[in-house]
Amino acid sequence: MLKLIGSVMVFGSCAALGLSARQNLRRRVAAADAMLLALGLIRSEISGRRTPMPEIVGLLAENEQPIIRKVFRTLQRRLREQNGLSLGYLWRSTLRDCRAQVGLGAQECDILCDAANYLGRYDADEQLTGLTQVERRLAASREAAQEDLANRGNLYRTCGIALGLLVILVLI
Repeated sequence: MLKLIGSVMVFGSCAALGLSARQNLRRRVAAADAMLLALGLIRSEISGRRTPMPEIVGLLAENEQPIIRKVFRTLQRRLREQNGLSLGYLWRSTLRDCRAQVGLGAQECDILCDAANYLGRYDADEQLTGLTQVERRLAASREAAQEDLANRGNLYRTCGIALGLLVILVLI
């Protein structure tokens, strides 16, 4: 009976590891999608209404998308503290701090950090040009993450289950 309980626990934990790895790939794609949406909203606010960045951050902090809301609420809180730090520095530090919580990959985070070079620093046309460039790079990175999910997602799940079965066979 004890061996059976142990076997079930080992199998369950190995399968959970495989499923967790697959879920991380899904979160990466969802986070890239959410940040593409946020960049699109920023671009439309800058081009249409010429809204200043602190107001755009406030709008995005109230977004219904949880990933966008998490990142931009953190940024909004840091902007309110006004430690004399630039928007670019706060943008980068917020993305790096929230990266794991929202599921962004390191590559996507680096691409989004590059947007800090444009946002709030130049006139609207140059900001839009920079944002378009960042959006294109992020979309390409999102497609690569989607391919990873398609290629490796099922592999991780299957390997977790197979490892669990292998460990059970070795222990019995």
